[in-house]
Amino acid sequence: MNEPTYRDTLYTVDKRGNRRWVYCDIIKGKFYYWRAIVAYGLVVFYLALPWLGLVRLDFGERKFVFFGGVFWSDDTIFLALIFGGLAIALFFFTALIGRVWCGWACPETVFLEFVYRPIERLIEGNAAKRRKLDLQPWSLQKIAKKLLKHGLFAFVTWIIATSTLAYFTGPERVLEMITDWPWKNPIPFMWNIAILGVFAFQFGWFREQFCTVLCPYARFQSVLMDSHSLVVGYDSRRGEPRGKLRGRKKKDPAQGDCVDCGLCVRVCPTGIDIRNGIQLECISCCTCIDACDSIMDSIGKPRGLIRYSTEEGLSGNKVKILRPRVAVYGVLLFLFVGIFGYLLVHRELSEFQVLRGALDKPFEVLPDGAITNHLHIRISNKSDAPHKYTFYVPGESSIQAILPLNPFPVSPGKVETAPLFISFPRKILSGGTKKITIEMRSEDGFRASQEVTLLGPER
Repeated sequence: MNEPTYRDTLYTVDKRGNRRWVYCDIIKGKFYYWRAIVAYGLVVFYLALPWLGLVRLDFGERKFVFFGGVFWSDDTIFLALIFGGLAIALFFFTALIGRVWCGWACPETVFLEFVYRPIERLIEGNAAKRRKLDLQPWSLQKIAKKLLKHGLFAFVTWIIATSTLAYFTGPERVLEMITDWPWKNPIPFMWNIAILGVFAFQFGWFREQFCTVLCPYARFQSVLMDSHSLVVGYDSRRGEPRGKLRGRKKKDPAQGDCVDCGLCVRVCPTGIDIRNGIQLECISCCTCIDACDSIMDSIGKPRGLIRYSTEEGLSGNKVKILRPRVAVYGVLLFLFVGIFGYLLVHRELSEFQVLRGALDKPFEVLPDGAITNHLHIRISNKSDAPHKYTFYVPGESSIQAILPLNPFPVSPGKVETAPLFISFPRKILSGGTKKITIEMRSEDGFRASQEVTLLGPER
């Protein structure tokens, strides 16, 4: 029976199915510093968004705020375009630049590599020291280090969980809950504990297994990418045959540049050997690039043995940027963004509709000879502020629009229905009908109108 190869097994799982821990070293090269700038910028961005009120997902009120735009549960077209556009954008950029999302912007990578692992290295030391600490028997020193590490993990996780909760409840509500007793806000408190538990489990224990075992994106990326997509790859034409630096003949033309030091494997956060080719576990984090470049510098070889390239580029073939799948995803993304922008520009935050009830009398003649039509008016306020709406019939002094309240108040995000009576003299009718315009005006100057046909006696 053949032994399973790296294509058939995960590095993080041994032959018996047990967890194999990854103790990755760190090399601070060019890509590390660029990723650090992006990562810490994203962390600040994520934590600040809810406190600045720029994003809020209030499922209780069915209110969704995205960078100043307020959407409600009946704005399904906008929500569909937002999430559909994000999905298409992911497809487009994956086809074009590969798994850059995974290595540079995914919350799993950002928080693990630039928040939790730095804390771990600060307390427990480098990869060799962490492995030694985990293997040694329990002692006061080991207990103290583990308690300190997980205590800091818990504190950082609490900050992240609290900011995450603010996305759903709003910053004012979160501050109120923090300063009050938990039993006074049991449901938000339980959600906060649940979020804290998930984050603690993920970043304290599960870690890279999320990328290699659980994340669906790693599975369907092969459908989105092709041989012209950007990847982190090893140039086997230049690196092979590999050999140790010690003992190799100087200026041997048959010898590849790879000195088989294994540093690219030791720094990989998922534990793979990039020299084996494109693999599902690779998240394009560039740590192996920094590691290999540092070795090439030390032996006087040019950088780029491991680099950003494409499968075609690594094989010496011409790389095509514009390809059918990139064009299709690009056109779809353009359409999503264009439709969203058009609808957003032409979106009315206040709307009304005049309806005639099926069971209502078409009209009624009053004792004084005046005629009334009983209608229903449906008023929608999609803004984030309350408004009062005044209804009238412009240019018709003899026609009155009568509501229970006029101006009529409507709370933000609400749809109200009210009875509307139109009173008018018989003399304005022609053949038993009269077309009029009902106009709505809000206190902030917004206007809208609708044409309505009044009914009355034909003679």
